[in-house]
Amino acid sequence: MVLIVILLVLNFAAILCIVEVPKLLRSGLLKELLTFSLLLALGVSLSILKSLKVEIGNPSDLFAWIYSPLKGVMESLLKKG
Repeated sequence: MVLIVILLVLNFAAILCIVEVPKLLRSGLLKELLTFSLLLALGVSLSILKSLKVEIGNPSDLFAWIYSPLKGVMESLLKKG
């Protein structure tokens, strides 16, 4: 079953490339093509990892970790007098 899911994800990505890449190349949108390629590769990679039942972290945990030192400062600023 996992192999079928991986093949479906790769087929979908290939179809997206076949449809979108020529349009981007004809229009000369190289930055958009790079962005498309990076995001598609990230999505395919995450989808394959998810189908293999690899634990993937939640992006909001990263933001919570980054902004946690500011929590006390923000609470003191927002606290009513």
